[in-house]
Amino acid sequence: MSKISIKSNLSQDDSSSIDVTSIFPKALPEFKVGPVYDECGFTLNERLALRQAWKLIKPFERRYGKEIYFEYLMENYKVTDNFRIKGKLDMHRLHGHSLAFMRYLNAVIEQNDPVFFQNMLFDNHNIHSRCQVSLTHMKVLLEDLIQYVLEKLKDVCSASLESGFRRLLEKFQFDQPEKSNSLFKRDASDDE
Repeated sequence: MSKISIKSNLSQDDSSSIDVTSIFPKALPEFKVGPVYDECGFTLNERLALRQAWKLIKPFERRYGKEIYFEYLMENYKVTDNFRIKGKLDMHRLHGHSLAFMRYLNAVIEQNDPVFFQNMLFDNHNIHSRCQVSLTHMKVLLEDLIQYVLEKLKDVCSASLESGFRRLLEKFQFDQPEKSNSLFKRDASDDE
């Protein structure tokens, strides 16, 4: 058996023209510790938990919406005045609102584009402001939905799902009525 040795063919002159420090060692990228956030402000785990939870809810969204909304209306019966047109209760809008509410939240959870995400939230505030629905009632209904969903999914509930729902509640900006009201006033002044 013969041994083959490999020798460098570079001469002393060639090796002096290579700047080894520019090649090695290569600087490591900055390491960020902590959660990674998407464009809408959710961590990746929260977004995934919300989407997976909503996939479990979706087949039952009509029933869950009715149960949540019925319980909410029993506690806040004066809210039904928002569904009156010329003194007459519009049952179609009242019953359709629960399903529309569930489908709206599905669209908000599935939305990836931060611009559309914010527009959906602002449109929701504007529509409800025009109908004189208080932010408190909107917040209570969303909190009831969150509690109901967490109760229904208690066997598969996680910390990421709970924090995702908390972050979703924060995104609606119920604690900043002046922001949503100023948007409504601006839109109303544009129409004139």
